[in-house]
Amino acid sequence: MKSKSQLATIPSTKTAIREEMEKRGWALSALSEAAAALARSNSTGILIQEVCEAIAAQGPYVLAWVGCAEDDAFKTVKVVGVAGKASGYIKDIVVSWSESELTGKGPGGSCIRNNKTSIIVDGEIDPGFIAWRERARTFGIRSVISCPIPDGITGMPFGALLVYSKIPNTFGIAEVQLFESLAKEIGFGLRSIERQHKLDDQIHEKQLIQERLASSLRATIEAMSKTMEWRDPYTAGHQKRVAMISMAIARMLGWENERIQALYMAAMVHDIGKMAVPSEILTKPSRLTDLEMQMVQGHVEAGYQILKDIPFPWPIAEMVHQHHERLDGSGYPNKLKGDQICEEAKVLAVADTIEAMATHRPYRPAKGLVAAMEEIKAEAGQKLDPKVVDAAYQLLEGDNELQKIIDTQ
Repeated sequence: MKSKSQLATIPSTKTAIREEMEKRGWALSALSEAAAALARSNSTGILIQEVCEAIAAQGPYVLAWVGCAEDDAFKTVKVVGVAGKASGYIKDIVVSWSESELTGKGPGGSCIRNNKTSIIVDGEIDPGFIAWRERARTFGIRSVISCPIPDGITGMPFGALLVYSKIPNTFGIAEVQLFESLAKEIGFGLRSIERQHKLDDQIHEKQLIQERLASSLRATIEAMSKTMEWRDPYTAGHQKRVAMISMAIARMLGWENERIQALYMAAMVHDIGKMAVPSEILTKPSRLTDLEMQMVQGHVEAGYQILKDIPFPWPIAEMVHQHHERLDGSGYPNKLKGDQICEEAKVLAVADTIEAMATHRPYRPAKGLVAAMEEIKAEAGQKLDPKVVDAAYQLLEGDNELQKIIDTQ
């Protein structure tokens, strides 16, 4: 039989076990809620604040805060996140991680300085907590744990995670392990967010560079186009209007913006090969001879040769090379048929035909937009892509975007 003293220890043992399990449950709940906060946070400030709130919402934890170790002369521990009923405890408080300062003797300062977890088992009797004892009583604080948050770079902590409880001896071996694990996860989360922000900054910078390069490329293309038009004043604005018509058709076809921009650049230099054609032929006010016509038709090959070695991010040279090809193989210079012709060149073919017929030329007056549209309709499916022609006709509806473009000088 058990003695009376043995029987008396059974309830106390059960109570101790229950208390230990209860303490562990609080710590586990805090860790679980904090882990969820870590997973959803996308900024350091939100991460730290939500972790503190998750901890302070559990059991006897009346305060949780994160301090950042500043590298100033005083070695300040800066509060970067705080939550809990006893948040007023750290209001206007001065914490240092310097060994020479009194405020560096507390759990936060010593934890950061030694890169080691610091525990106040009971603030009423712990000699290392004398400086804060009266203040702690005011807020019902009895025990504290401070765990270093690693920064993963310098070897020194980023700062510390501090948790305060209203009952003594809250943080046993198991609780220490849990909060140390949480502090490490906070450090990992902070580094991950920092890396993501750096990556976002790099991506943004790359986008800005690409935009500047695209703007420079566009300006260069426009300058090339204007230079060519100086040789042929009768067709001044032709390439610009073809570019505007081409973009309008491409938007109607649902093309993506980058593809439309590539088409615009090709349209702006689609006749650049005419620089190789004598100006007296380009401006001749009468019908061209067969030989002169061959020289004019040679502009697509000349344009291709000018552009083919320029490292455009799109096949601009091929678009220019093919803009006089036709679906039935009747075009030039290579008698391409159907799908052998790129989609951009098919759009350029329609836009070029519309603009050329609707505006004045040295050898004839403008035939007008109606005649131009009748021409492309007659050639749809035979020489010109019917989908592109249909898209051009849709531009006549509403505010008649085609006519506005044709009227542009």
